Amino acid sequence: MEKIVLKLYNKNMKKIVEGSISVKAVLESEKRQCEVLYVNKKKRNKDFAYIIALAKKRGIPVKLCTPEEIEAITQGKTHGGIALEVLEREFVQLDKKIEGMSCYIDGLEDPYNFGSVCRTLYAAGCTALFLPKRDWSKSESTILKASAGAYEKLDLYFVAEDETFIQYLKKFQIPLYCAYRDQATSIYDIDYPKTCCIAIGGALRGLSRKILDAANQNIVIDYARDFRNALDTPSATAVIAFEIARRRR
Repeated sequence: MEKIVLKLYNKNMKKIVEGSISVKAVLESEKRQCEVLYVNKKKRNKDFAYIIALAKKRGIPVKLCTPEEIEAITQGKTHGGIALEVLEREFVQLDKKIEGMSCYIDGLEDPYNFGSVCRTLYAAGCTALFLPKRDWSKSESTILKASAGAYEKLDLYFVAEDETFIQYLKKFQIPLYCAYRDQATSIYDIDYPKTCCIAIGGALRGLSRKILDAANQNIVIDYARDFRNALDTPSATAVIAFEIARRRR
């Protein structure tokens, strides 16, 4: 079977991750190579001590800096006195079955929404997020902060073509549930199998016809009043993901 994932980024390109939440997530997830940890030598707290210990455990050099030196290598104002030089995250190819709840989302355009979706799915116990192929490397810092580090911890796979993704689901017999109103069943009336994939489209574009035709079941969010408009992608993702999490408690 054709591989489902393309490696989108140059793994040798260096960048700066800043702020304790983002830095901690990168070090804990161990999904990319880290070069140097920069720490404001005038600041110390439990978070800093934990992060420094993580870096030393991984053999990453720790450089104590002046506030001015930290400012010179960071872009935002929310770094809090800590930054990490890293290589680009390398997205691996997928050739095995992913167990548990995974999610396919089409229509994400905004890095803040992307971050919000990652935060929601990770908190709800999602094991993997599939996305159409796109280079998000220039927005990684924003996505990391918006996701509270979940972007780094969640397994991400970028799909080159819908057909390849559908072949993957069929090969490993993973049922697909599409958020689409036509002939749909309420999300509250389904016994979701342990391993399944939920597909959600953007409010403007929606899911492609190929993805919809591959669905085992369409699902819909029942509203509490008569309202004809779709929820935005982060909201729909949160409602569906946490309903599945609630039913599995």
